[in-house]
Amino acid sequence: MLSLARNAFQASARRTFITIGNFSPLKTMGSLPLQRLLGPQLPFGMGQRRWKSRGNTYQPSTLKRKRRVGFLARARSKQGSKILQRRKQKGRWFLTH
Repeated sequence: MLSLARNAFQASARRTFITIGNFSPLKTMGSLPLQRLLGPQLPFGMGQRRWKSRGNTYQPSTLKRKRRVGFLARARSKQGSKILQRRKQKGRWFLTH
């Protein structure tokens, strides 16, 4: 298996070495039609889009939000109470959701 891969690599290396010596960009540019340089033309709207829609991954749930970042959830934990304290010091009108 390894010898087959090695032989294939050597053959392709030989082939590219020969073609590189005969390569001329002017010859290839003159022989290629404009259509081939531009690539296949797709109908309008079928090509790549610049801004893709990101989908509907965010489905808000009030219950989950309140459990995660609500006042009672913040007040229960040590880190949450630090968040509340910082927001009070800063003068936030709303401490949590």
